[in-house]
Amino acid sequence: MIPTKNHFKKYHAFLAGQSLFKGISEDELSVFVQSMKIKQYHKGEMVTFDDHSHANLYIVYEGLFKLTKLDEKGDEIVLSILDKNSAVTPMYFSPHYDVCAEFVKNTTVFHFSGSDVRRFIDKYHVFSNNIIQFLADSVQALMISAEVLQLKTAKEKVGWYLVHAKINNTFELPYSKTLVAAYLGMKPESFSRALAELKKEGVVLENKKIKLENGNELCKYCDRVAGSSCSLFQTEKCIHN
Repeated sequence: MIPTKNHFKKYHAFLAGQSLFKGISEDELSVFVQSMKIKQYHKGEMVTFDDHSHANLYIVYEGLFKLTKLDEKGDEIVLSILDKNSAVTPMYFSPHYDVCAEFVKNTTVFHFSGSDVRRFIDKYHVFSNNIIQFLADSVQALMISAEVLQLKTAKEKVGWYLVHAKINNTFELPYSKTLVAAYLGMKPESFSRALAELKKEGVVLENKKIKLENGNELCKYCDRVAGSSCSLFQTEKCIHN
């Protein structure tokens, strides 16, 4: 499906707010809107992506889904959780294994073909720089995820994940416990046990709301990556100082 005239302004405004299109003029951005395709997926739907048929740039307009693959034992590995404003590039796809998208909510995705992306990169210098920055950020995020999964205990993983909610002041789990547990490479029962251990330290999760007895219980699970977004990190009030 291609954008209709009725939705052109709305889609144009949405893309204008994406970091991938930062610095692109209104007229140039119109070319992108006219080139993109729109795909809608239903909750519970599963789609297998491969590097040949899906070499596209995907941007989530609304909804929620997870990208997964199977390991050698047949267990599911969650590569990423994607919601509104998230983007997916072919860097997630490989000729050596298939990646599956499982849609947690009804989802609308904009996508640009690989040939269109290459054409835009050749034509718009700003866009090519944005793509490079996006890929660099994505690789860093994957490296951080790998480090968390390999080097931290179950309690440390959950604490590390929850500390982001404290830093951004939402104090709320953004997704279901089951989805977060899968992202952290944990079974739901392991996630629950980790929460029970954190509760002993004054960290309570009621439904999706995070409550802290003193306010700084999660700070011990912060690190330089998470702390880079915290205004108090390594100040006098920071326990890491």
